[in-house]
Amino acid sequence: MQAIKVKENIYWVGVKDWNLREFHGYATPNGSTYNSYLIEDEKKVLIDGVKSYLSSEQIARIQSRLDLSKIDYLIVNHVEQDHSGNIPELMKLAPQMVIVTNAAGKMALEAHFDTTGWNFMIVKTGDKLDLGKRCITFVTTPLLHWPDSMMSYCNEDKILFSNDGFGQHYCSNTIWVKEAPFDLIANEAKSYYANILFPYGMQAQKALNTTGELNLDIEMIAPSHGCIWSQKEEIAWILAHYGKWAAAENDGSAVVVYDTMWGATAKLADTITTVFQDAGVRVVKRCLSNTHISEVMSDILEAKYVAIGTPTLNNELFPRVAAFVTYLKGLSPKNKKGFAFGSYGWRGGVVNKIQAVMEELKWETIPPFEEKYTPKPEVLEQLKNHVATMLQD
Repeated sequence: MQAIKVKENIYWVGVKDWNLREFHGYATPNGSTYNSYLIEDEKKVLIDGVKSYLSSEQIARIQSRLDLSKIDYLIVNHVEQDHSGNIPELMKLAPQMVIVTNAAGKMALEAHFDTTGWNFMIVKTGDKLDLGKRCITFVTTPLLHWPDSMMSYCNEDKILFSNDGFGQHYCSNTIWVKEAPFDLIANEAKSYYANILFPYGMQAQKALNTTGELNLDIEMIAPSHGCIWSQKEEIAWILAHYGKWAAAENDGSAVVVYDTMWGATAKLADTITTVFQDAGVRVVKRCLSNTHISEVMSDILEAKYVAIGTPTLNNELFPRVAAFVTYLKGLSPKNKKGFAFGSYGWRGGVVNKIQAVMEELKWETIPPFEEKYTPKPEVLEQLKNHVATMLQD
């Protein structure tokens, strides 16, 4: 296991999780990486740990450069287990390391692990760590996406070690965005934001503003997951999109997401999709029986209109729709126009549960629409007219 050079005396010593297919409930078809970085200066610094079961791979990469006893500092940007799982092992091998983190990070480490004998250096936004020829500036980014989250910036090399910000769950033979299919990287970055950072738009905006206030000249973004952004146009793209996503801007598109038992709800979904198409609105239709909820969230990230449909099962939402609505509620997307629809056999009204979530999210909505058993042509015409009111601004 060899370290990979990022810049002179800066190395990637992370690990690759080729087999990861699920993370916090969302699909990761391309696996992921847990990125860690080693800076060799007058003082030696390791940035972040990795998942515990891949610890030996990280340690081997570090040792391809130097012995762990030579490392002075361990910067902990985030204490979630994919970043910190092997820190206890690292500290046993290198007890001389001073852990550099913020106050919330120290509390989280103490809650997760036995930190007896560990030495801490507590930092806050704007604080600096002198390494000799280099200096690290810290930017705390609370709730992006944990209270302890922070970013570290290497002033001389103009690298932002961005933690979960700007990451992608993507594993490949390269550590560089420039050497990967950009459309795939862009899609994974979008999926990452939609499924991890969606609720934290305000915090993302604050982090972007703080990097500007500190005059951080960013020429490379090295996240904790996925590939490193190193080209000017790549960095411009991801910063612009984070700005748009954080501000909850939309592109005017529509998403129709549903599940179906005997085809009735599917007919309603088809009709709704047609209304959007005929109005010139770009629309995607997603059936939850064959589309993962995380893929739907990527669609919703930039959408203006969201229609959610369900059949009724035992007087409740259909299970996959119920799971999706719960997932949606937790991610808390803003500034959407919503519409709940569905079908039933014995008793109606279950669509009101979808409507209630939309109202809780403070979406603009039109009244729900549901039909008993199979919708007749005249009912579908009524539905068309109803959905058309959604497009009236």
